[in-house]
Amino acid sequence: MQYIGYLLVVIHLFLLGWSAGGFSEMIFSNVPWTPYTNLDFPKWLLPIHWGSVMITSIGFLIGYFTKWSGTPEFMLAAYTMLFTICVIETFGFMTSTSKYIAMVAELVVYTAILIILFKNNSFG
Repeated sequence: MQYIGYLLVVIHLFLLGWSAGGFSEMIFSNVPWTPYTNLDFPKWLLPIHWGSVMITSIGFLIGYFTKWSGTPEFMLAAYTMLFTICVIETFGFMTSTSKYIAMVAELVVYTAILIILFKNNSFG
């Protein structure tokens, strides 16, 4: 189970970096990488999108490293927030032909991580 914890830390570090990059793309007109923010999303949605990813990743990392007992419940709320935004983006703005597959995959990943968090005593 220790390795799963490390994997979850790596995933949430990636999400933190991804959201920091997304915020950078919002703030600066030029970034030193190919922008990855979905151009289908309206500008008003981007702070909500990137902010929710950042809150989720920071919350997980703090909870994991401090062994906070409320981490599973926090992550349930955070993933609910992320999935709600995903549904809004998928049905309201995305144009990709694989958008529904991506949405279902996101839900499956969130569900799997939550099962791990709620079933394992070392996560809370």
